[in-house]
Amino acid sequence: MEALTHGATTDCPEATEYLPWTDPRFRADPYPFYARALAEAPVLRDDFDGSYVLTKYEDLMHYGRLPSVRIAPEWEKAGAWRVLRDMALGNDEPAHTRLRRQTNKWFTPKRVREWAAVTADIADRVLDRIGPDGLVDGSALAVEVAHRVVCEVMQVEADGVEEVRATMRRAMLILSARPTPEDHADAELAMREMLRGSAALLDYKRANPGDGLLDSLLAAQDRGEMSASEVLMTTLFFYVVGHMDAGYLMASGLHLFTRRPELFERFRADPGVREAMVIELARYDAPEPVITRTTTEDLVIRGVHVPAGRSLRLMTGAANHDPDVFDNPDEFDFTRPPEQSRNLTFSFGNHGCQGRLLAEAEIRVVWERIAARYSRIELAAEPVLRNTDASRHYYELPLRLHR
Repeated sequence: MEALTHGATTDCPEATEYLPWTDPRFRADPYPFYARALAEAPVLRDDFDGSYVLTKYEDLMHYGRLPSVRIAPEWEKAGAWRVLRDMALGNDEPAHTRLRRQTNKWFTPKRVREWAAVTADIADRVLDRIGPDGLVDGSALAVEVAHRVVCEVMQVEADGVEEVRATMRRAMLILSARPTPEDHADAELAMREMLRGSAALLDYKRANPGDGLLDSLLAAQDRGEMSASEVLMTTLFFYVVGHMDAGYLMASGLHLFTRRPELFERFRADPGVREAMVIELARYDAPEPVITRTTTEDLVIRGVHVPAGRSLRLMTGAANHDPDVFDNPDEFDFTRPPEQSRNLTFSFGNHGCQGRLLAEAEIRVVWERIAARYSRIELAAEPVLRNTDASRHYYELPLRLHR
C-alpha cells in the first residue's frame, strides 16, 4: 500500500456507468460508450467481480506487457475454457514459448503465402456454388473458407463446419463480463463436444499419418516435448477457434462494402491498397474487443491503486479507437500512416496472435476472389448479429453479389 502515500486512490468510476455490459445498445455498437470512457474515465472498476477496466492504448501497451501482469490465472476463472491452461495461449513464460515453438513454423510469412494459395482455391470452390441470382450468406461463406483452410493446415477432413461454428458460439458466451449460469452450463457441454472432436482428430492422424500440423504435434509428444494434454488442447484451439476472428472480419468487410460501395470499387481496382484495407478493418471492428490479465503485484494506473490479484479487462476495441493515437478513430480510413495502423485486435507482446498473418491473408484473398467475379455487393436482407461485450458474431449476412 506504499503507493497510496504518493497520491494514489482506491476510488474510480464503476464500470457499468460507462460500459453497460449487457445493454443491447452497447453490445450492438460499443464505440460511443468506449469514446465516453476514453474521454472521462480511462480506468474503471467493476464492482461485480472487483476487476479493473482499462481503455487507453498507452495503458494497454504498458501494463499489458508487464512481467507481473499474467495470463495464466485468468484461465482458472474461465469456466469451460480453463482447459487452455495446457496450451500456449493459457501460459506465461517459460511454458508459453516452449509450447508456441511447436507451432511457429506453420505460420511463417513463407508458409502463409502457401496458405494464401490454398485459401484462393477453397474460396473459388465455395463461390462456384453461388447461383445466377448471386444470393449468398456472407457469414457462412467466410466461416467455411476459414475453417477449411485451418483443416488443410492440420491435414484433417473439413466436415461439420456449421457444427463447429455453433459450438463455438455457445462456448464463447462465458467470456463475457456477465455470463449467466445457463451460459456456463451450455459452455461446459460445448467444451465436451469440442474435446471429443479434437481427440477424434488425433486418433485419425495416428491412423493416417502425414506431414501436417497435427502430425508435428504428435511427433513432439512422442519425443517427450509435449504432454498428451498439451497436444489435445493445442489441437482443440486451432480446430475450433481458427475460423472465428478471420471469418468475422471477412464478413464485416463484406458488410462494409455494401454500405460503402466506393471502397469495394477501390479494392477491386487497386491491389496496392488491399492489405491496408484489411489492417484498417481489424482496427475498426475488432471481433474480440477485450482480453484479460491478472496483476501479481500492486500497481498504480493513472492514480488508481490496483491491488495484486485483480483481473484487468484490457479493452482492445476501445484502445483501437483511442483519439490520442488514431485521428478520427470512428472513421474507416485505410490511408492512415503506419503509426496509426498498429491496432491491438490480435493482442500484443508475447501473446500476439500466432495466426494473425494467416487471418489477414485469408481475409484479403476471399475479398479478392469475390472481386474477381463480382462488381458490386448489396444486402439482400438485414444482417443478424449476436454480440456480447467480449465477442462479436454474424449469424446471418444475406448478400446479393452482382457481376
